[in-house]
Amino acid sequence: MFNLKTKKNKKAVTVNSESSQNPKILEVNLIKNEMRVDFDWNQHLSTLLFSIMITALFVAEIYLGLNWWTEYENERVLASETKFNQVSSDIRALKTESDQILAFKERVDAANSLLDNHIYWTNFLNWLEKNTLSTVTYSGFSGQSDGVYELNATANAFREVSWQTRAFLADPSVLSVKVDSASMEAGDDETEDAGMAKVKFSLNLEVDPQLFKASLK
Repeated sequence: MFNLKTKKNKKAVTVNSESSQNPKILEVNLIKNEMRVDFDWNQHLSTLLFSIMITALFVAEIYLGLNWWTEYENERVLASETKFNQVSSDIRALKTESDQILAFKERVDAANSLLDNHIYWTNFLNWLEKNTLSTVTYSGFSGQSDGVYELNATANAFREVSWQTRAFLADPSVLSVKVDSASMEAGDDETEDAGMAKVKFSLNLEVDPQLFKASLK
């Protein structure tokens, strides 16, 4: 038993001896494969400058593009404003001309209305002369534009008063004719028929008013 124990201790000693040598085996060089990186400014300076130049050109192109676009938009807005002002001026001018035309048209319409309703007394006098016997004369008449007139006339005899009435009735423009009074009177001393008896009569005459609203051609 003694010898066996001695062998165990020897073996233990042997293990301890090997253990004392293991740390040398477990040592690891952790930075063995580490590489040192150095930046060569001389080698990459041209690339850096080229990149900066490209970037500057790109920024300058953008700036110039925006500047051109701004000027183009300003010119377009200015042209639109000028065109708008021109159109506004034209509209004002047209409105002024339109107002003048409307005012002129109103005057023309008013003139036409006056002409349409104007009494052409020359028409009446010519018509009266045309439809009056040569032996009948008028000393005056009264009436308005309604076509109703009262005529004071003189004839040589009573039969001429009747003939004058028939002459008026024969005209289609006459609506009615009536003798209110007729009397034999001596001639005026101041006329060439002094001393000769004359028939003086009053005649009520109604004619179509349109007869006196047509201008003479």
